[in-house]
Amino acid sequence: MMGRKIQVCALSLIAALGYTASATAQAAEPPPVVEKPAEPTTEPSVVAAPTAPAAPPIALEPTPPPAPPPADAAPPTAFEPLKIESKNGSATLKLGLLLQPQFEAIGSSVDGQTGSSNNLFLRRTRLLVGGTLFKDFEYFFDTDAPNLFKGDTGSAMSTGTKASQGIVVQDAFGTWKAYGDYVKLDAGYMLTPGAHNALQGAGTLYGLDYFSNSFLHTNSFNAATPPVGRDAGAQLRGLVLDGHLEYRLGVFQGFRRPATATEVADRNMFRVAGRVQINVFDAETGFFYAGTYLGKKKVLSFGAAYDFQSGYHHWGLDGFLDMPVGPGGLTAQVNFAKWNGNQFINTLPNQTAFMAEAGYRFDAVPISPIAKFEQRSFADNDARETRFGLGVAYWPYGHNINLKAFYTRATYKPVAGDSLGQNQFQLQWQLYFY
Repeated sequence: MMGRKIQVCALSLIAALGYTASATAQAAEPPPVVEKPAEPTTEPSVVAAPTAPAAPPIALEPTPPPAPPPADAAPPTAFEPLKIESKNGSATLKLGLLLQPQFEAIGSSVDGQTGSSNNLFLRRTRLLVGGTLFKDFEYFFDTDAPNLFKGDTGSAMSTGTKASQGIVVQDAFGTWKAYGDYVKLDAGYMLTPGAHNALQGAGTLYGLDYFSNSFLHTNSFNAATPPVGRDAGAQLRGLVLDGHLEYRLGVFQGFRRPATATEVADRNMFRVAGRVQINVFDAETGFFYAGTYLGKKKVLSFGAAYDFQSGYHHWGLDGFLDMPVGPGGLTAQVNFAKWNGNQFINTLPNQTAFMAEAGYRFDAVPISPIAKFEQRSFADNDARETRFGLGVAYWPYGHNINLKAFYTRATYKPVAGDSLGQNQFQLQWQLYFY
């Protein structure tokens, strides 16, 4: 009987526990209802193709490392002028510069003075402008500040004051090519026809400078500033006979007479100058000749010039050689000139000058040893001036950049008394482009 009661109690306890679990389950959140997928609309016999697998991701190429910086290009060895041209070609403009820094040590030419004068200065400081207009017209203009900051030397009363006279007009002229290279008309302020050395461009000289006597006769034409071979006027020039003959003939301002009680100033005639040159090989086609063409031309020329105005006259003869020979080039020139102002220019006595220079340029090492000789004598007395120089020119970039060193011994024999000697050393660096 007791066992029956225990069995009934156990059943009641299990029933109570089941009711509690059921109640707890009903109170919890119902699970999500999963809808039955829709029936396919296709026929049961048609099976859809399986979906293609997705393309694998494209692998990014690795970023290449930065390229190394390019090696520095070698500097150009051939010069190209700085030139501007209009769109239709009717006008061109060229710009240039000439700088010649120089050191000079020169002894005194005054009897009794000792020592030497030392200077650091700019022998030439020039700005150059040139170009063409409408093909048949050319123009050229340049300025200069010669011997800039050179101390005053050369006389017993020299003060040593440094020169800074400012900028002057060196050349200013236009050219009309009336008939190609056969007939050209130059008008303006320019070098007058003379010896070969007197018509060379300052940036293309062979030696360190012009001959000392190339322009001496022009300093007496009563200009406020010595014109250094220039004069205002007009000239015809050209090349004929296939370039083997060059001519220059011009009319220039020349010496202007002062007024008198019965005559106005500047009434006298103009100056006339002319030159002819025979070119055996290559012609020199420009207005300015070169002191050397550094192997780019074969030149052998012979020239003659005559220049007169009233009682004044000047004439000259010259020969010029510049030609490749062996492992380099030979350059030589000889100039002979004679002038007299007579009573027309009484400050210009009757005198004669002989001028020569020669050297050889080696191509492997662009160096030229150069020798130079000059002598000037007077017809009315025994006075004489003699110069002999030895030097070397280094042409790393031709006329654009070069270095020249020269030693010159000058001897002066006065009208009366003993001769005086003078030593001179010059070192010059040139920077030039045009």
